[in-house]
Amino acid sequence: MKTTPQKRRHIFGRLNTNYRLVFIDDESLQEVASFKLTMRKLYILLSSLFVMVAVISVCILLLTPLKYYIPGYGNNNSRRQIIQLKQTVDSLADLAAAQQKFETNLRNVINGDVTVKRDTNLLDLKKIDQENMKNLVPMNEELKKGAMQDMKKN
Repeated sequence: MKTTPQKRRHIFGRLNTNYRLVFIDDESLQEVASFKLTMRKLYILLSSLFVMVAVISVCILLLTPLKYYIPGYGNNNSRRQIIQLKQTVDSLADLAAAQQKFETNLRNVINGDVTVKRDTNLLDLKKIDQENMKNLVPMNEELKKGAMQDMKKN
């Protein structure tokens, strides 16, 4: 469906055609108001009215407490609480999983279904005892050096 240049001119011509809008009182047939309009002015008026209503609605929603009734919009305190609750739920889920694993392992031990890898390395107990003693009590040489330094200071 092609529009010919004549139809376009006719449409644009109608935009500039003057129309009169008259309001008449039914009882007295007296003219209350009269407006001289064109289609272009009417289009601009209605578009401006629509934009103004949209701007006023947005301002009312954003600048008043009504914004808290919009789904997904909340204040910072509720956002922090939600994050904290999510972390708590995650940690509780991890704890429940660990307890479930412990319970399963305990049941396996009680039933005798234990499959444990055996350690095949032989341990030298003397070396282990000596290393443990080194960590707990300083060696004699270190004690002697410390005492000698204290004597020199006095």
